[in-house]
Formats: sequence, C-alpha cells, structure tokens
Amino acid sequence: SRTLFLLLIPVLALILVQGGSLADDDALARGPRIVEIPITGTIEMGLAPFVERAIFEAENDGADLLLFRVDTFGGRIDAAVEIKDAILATNLPSVAWVEGRAISAGALISLSANTLVMNEGASIGAATPVQMSPGGEAKETSEKTVSYMRGEMRATAEATGRDARLAEAMVDADIAIAGVIETGKLPTL
Repeated sequence: SRTLFLLLIPVLALILVQGGSLADDDALARGPRIVEIPITGTIEMGLAPFVERAIFEAENDGADLLLFRVDTFGGRIDAAVEIKDAILATNLPSVAWVEGRAISAGALISLSANTLVMNEGASIGAATPVQMSPGGEAKETSEKTVSYMRGEMRATAEATGRDARLAEAMVDADIAIAGVIETGKLPTL
C-alpha cells in the first residue's frame, strides 16, 4: 500500500547510508529487493519452517530487506519463539509491518524485527499466554509459562533496542509502568 511504501522510504535510505548490501551498479539500478513474508492467521508449528525457509532463500537470493506483514491474534508460543529466533539470527535488515494486529505470539514476532511499523488502527500486545480447553475456552496458564513468555518478550525487546519493561508488561498484569499501565492491566498499544 502507499502508506507502507512511504514508511519504508526512510528505512531503506538508512540501510543505504549505513552500508547496506547494495554495492554494485546492477543492484542500484534495480532498487532494493524487498522480500515480503506474511505472518497472518493463527501462529502454528507449520508457520515456523515456512518463515525459516523464506529467510534462508532471501539471504541466498541477495535480498536487501525482509518485510514481515503481521496480522494475527497469536497462537503457539513454541512456533513464535522459533520464528523470533530466525528473525533475530538473520543479518538482513527486517521490518515488522503490523497491518491489523500483533496480539500475543504476534507481539513477540513483531518485536524481533529491527524496525516496527503499524497501520493506523493497528494494535500490538495482550501477550499473556493462555491454554485452550477442548471446548475452545481460554484458561490461565501456570506461572512457569507466564515467566517463560515474560523472559522471551524482555530478551527480544533488549535485542532490538526496545523498552523491555513494556514488553514484559504485555505478558504480566502484575507489572505497572507509571503513566502507561497500572497493575492488573495488560497494555495493548
């Protein structure tokens, strides 16, 4: 969309100024090669190898930028962690474009990109892990699981230069941040 293109212009300019991989005349003539990888729907185990393969192919094909188009209510933590690890491990610049929502596991994945942009009206957060009952009802998980997810969110935010405390608060309603969120509430931005 036009809005995304306008948002990516400064990101691409920064990459070029900082010595991105656009070294030869052919690359300059063709412009930057952006590989879009969708992170949409429910985050399931099949998505992790798809994203890992797409990143690998982009690296081998000389891509200049990875664009993760995110619109998800979340899903499996283990799949999100694998995706997050793959994004953090690549040397390619990455952008998470939150098109609609990056809820729960989607927030973790989005935080792992170098740059995070959001459409007007988009949301990110509400990352407390829940367990689905056979009847489809969401139930609270153990403190062990919450602690794990809180740590993943914190470490990911630290790795990408974001506010680690805010990332933790998206998981744990016991974390208050003055002027942002009070105890007992989860921030969704």
